Amino acid sequence: MNPPMGRDAEESPDFGFGEASRYAAHLDRGWAMLDRGDPAAARTSAEHAQEARPDDPDAAVLLGAIALAEGDPDGSLRAYERAIELDPEYLEPHTAAAQVCLYDLDDPARGLRYCLDALEVDVLSPFESIDVHLVAAECELAAQAGAEARRRLATLDGEPVLMSALRLGARPDLLEEAAPEDPDDVDAVAAAYLNQDADGDALDEEERVDRIGRALQLAFRLVRMRLDLDDLEAAAITLDELLRWYPAEPDAWYLSSEANHRRGLLSQACVAAIKTLELDHEQEVPEWVPSFAQVHRRTIELLKACSEPAIVALVDTGQPITVMVRDAPAPELIMEGVDPRVGALALAGRPMPEMPGEAGEAGEAEGLELGDLELGTPLQLTGLAVYRRNLSRFVRNAEHFDQELRLAILDELSAFVALPNEARQRLGLPPLPEMLVAPEEEPEPEEGKGERKKAKRARKRRVRAGK
Repeated sequence: MNPPMGRDAEESPDFGFGEASRYAAHLDRGWAMLDRGDPAAARTSAEHAQEARPDDPDAAVLLGAIALAEGDPDGSLRAYERAIELDPEYLEPHTAAAQVCLYDLDDPARGLRYCLDALEVDVLSPFESIDVHLVAAECELAAQAGAEARRRLATLDGEPVLMSALRLGARPDLLEEAAPEDPDDVDAVAAAYLNQDADGDALDEEERVDRIGRALQLAFRLVRMRLDLDDLEAAAITLDELLRWYPAEPDAWYLSSEANHRRGLLSQACVAAIKTLELDHEQEVPEWVPSFAQVHRRTIELLKACSEPAIVALVDTGQPITVMVRDAPAPELIMEGVDPRVGALALAGRPMPEMPGEAGEAGEAEGLELGDLELGTPLQLTGLAVYRRNLSRFVRNAEHFDQELRLAILDELSAFVALPNEARQRLGLPPLPEMLVAPEEEPEPEEGKGERKKAKRARKRRVRAGK
């Protein structure tokens, strides 16, 4: 979501020369160009806006977003710091700077400091407070401070207002019953959020729908964070409410599938995953998404260009690799635990083992089960499935689609061959979380080994699919 455009321009007089109008127009055009994937044109507009009003932070915020889109996180952070310097009470650059530190500079401790500064802003709405606390919890989790993140989320003051706003948003007939404006009444604060802008003017229906959408995204982020912290019960309670009020929201069903899977409720998880698949298919595929044939060709080119030996060995077998391009996984795969929104999936099988057929080998075969032979036979890659609709969920344009396609394929094949983090880094992939890096294990007794291997395979399949 883009930050407010022309925040101060809307509040300031025009001085008779159209200055504020020109400033707002430059900002609007800059954000529009950035959304269209043209950062150079966006930068030109941002610089014009900055020349018109050098002391306004909105142009600096736009320049920060542009620098990030251009692959310059350090420049992005400098721009956000400039915006904070110009207006320390402006929330957006604080949270944006924290996210740059967390996701692009691998410095969660620094990101947390920006969040703590943001929480010192004089006036924060309950929704703004939740936003900042969520980014802070993400920083704490990345800094191996999960206990602090759990305590933070357990004491969110704004959560009751958020859930009330979502309940009232689903039942607009209840808005009129909310108490008159009362800062101590949860329903009143929620109703005010859905009915009025910052100046107290009434919102139209489109603006109200937009605010409900923003509240939903906050709720989804809160649930995701609780899942990451293994607070499964709290996540499930919130999801039950969201699904009761918004049964047509695919993101709610998707998170419900993940929560149920982690709680060991596999049947419920699969039902929620199938519902996610059905609702996702109701959305149109963007026009800029490459055709099935184009995705197939680009996948083959990507595999041929890969230089990582372990992946080269997978695909350079003398036989062309089978690549299937679909919009999303088949329901049968979903019922086996595959994530309905996976971008790419390595397909594999085990060759039939050589069975003792001679009479002289009968003694050696005695007590040997087919399952034991299968476990001793390594998996062989038989093909690669690529799901273009799922990949398009994460991107804004065709160029970004190609980047996501590359990451999805290399990440999936890296997981298939269990590449170490050093090799993943060479491919431009993020490191695996510590919990997913296989430790060196002592040899274990043969008794029970088969069941443990089966369990590990099942979990790994879900983890790989659920990135």
